[in-house]
Amino acid sequence: MARDIGDLVREIRSVSRSDKDKFLKQVDHQIRLNFGLRFRQARNRVQGCNERRSTMRFARETLMCTLKASVLGYLALFVSANATAQQTNCSGSIASTGTQRVISIEGGGVATRAKMNINIDGSGRAYARTNAEAGALIHLCNAGEVFLPDGSSYQGSKDNATCTGRFMDDFKRIGDAGWKDPTVGAIRWFGILGRDSARIGRRSIIGVKPVELVGSPGFYVSPTSLFDPAFSEDDQRRYTDPLVIPGGVMRNTEALKALGVKLGTFGVAIDTLRTDAEPVPFVVNDYGPRIGEGTVALARLVAGKPIKEDITRAERFVGVVDTDDILWVLFGGNAMAPPYGAERVRAEAKAAFDGWGGAERLKKCVTATATSQ
Repeated sequence: MARDIGDLVREIRSVSRSDKDKFLKQVDHQIRLNFGLRFRQARNRVQGCNERRSTMRFARETLMCTLKASVLGYLALFVSANATAQQTNCSGSIASTGTQRVISIEGGGVATRAKMNINIDGSGRAYARTNAEAGALIHLCNAGEVFLPDGSSYQGSKDNATCTGRFMDDFKRIGDAGWKDPTVGAIRWFGILGRDSARIGRRSIIGVKPVELVGSPGFYVSPTSLFDPAFSEDDQRRYTDPLVIPGGVMRNTEALKALGVKLGTFGVAIDTLRTDAEPVPFVVNDYGPRIGEGTVALARLVAGKPIKEDITRAERFVGVVDTDDILWVLFGGNAMAPPYGAERVRAEAKAAFDGWGGAERLKKCVTATATSQ
């Protein structure tokens, strides 16, 4: 049972030198009971009173040590309470990453509302030379940017006409010319693994020769920014599989990294419009233009659908949300180390979500992002 520190002070004068060690243990114990001390410094302050030349000096210095320890106790409680508060709320300042507004959460991480676009990069079924004819899940035009000798360039996915028309014409011309002919042009691949470089006009283009997946009927190796170095770069197992691993993208900016968000850290996504929605923890597995893009597995889970590895082209975009109604929270903190097997990623993402504050803290982020955006 805790006793009033004043009672202990009144006993100091009556303590004999022979009882000094026993008394110090009592003081140490009472301080812990009264102030909940958890820091080693407070105890050291008390133990520092061990060597004294007289009973009166011993009394005075023990009292001073007790008072200093008490201050440390209050400080310990304040720091502890403040840290606990940070771990249970979603307050912070408004920040920008590119054109996207986010809440920079106190203690690290960010929260924002955005769409749910789907990122299929990382799947060996994503891109093929003949697109849908080969069974590819997404068109080649989504994987590259074309650079032409006249100095112009364009994104293959600019619009449907460009995708299926102009891009495929340039794809054939550039490929037939060996991928790097400066008189024909080049394609900088990003959804597909590209090797070699080309000089087109005044620009040096890196990653221009697409790498085919060995043993496949014309499919290409599709990388992700998060990878396992145990596998070679042309081995699809090196990358995180979007069909079975819940993953989300982050913008590759120093602003986000300064908040602790980096590849391999975790986050959680939830559909704020669905009354039966469940939070889905995920790993940050790729870079993208903005927060709001997830793997096929993440999109399905957020939509309340089970993960399905053998999805068809008709099922590839299940879970897409075109409005800013998905709450995205990126925790920041320590990054996961490889390997990136599906079960391991899901288990570690769930543990990170629980450690961050779980569903109760997420509710506060739902409220905070509703009023800030």
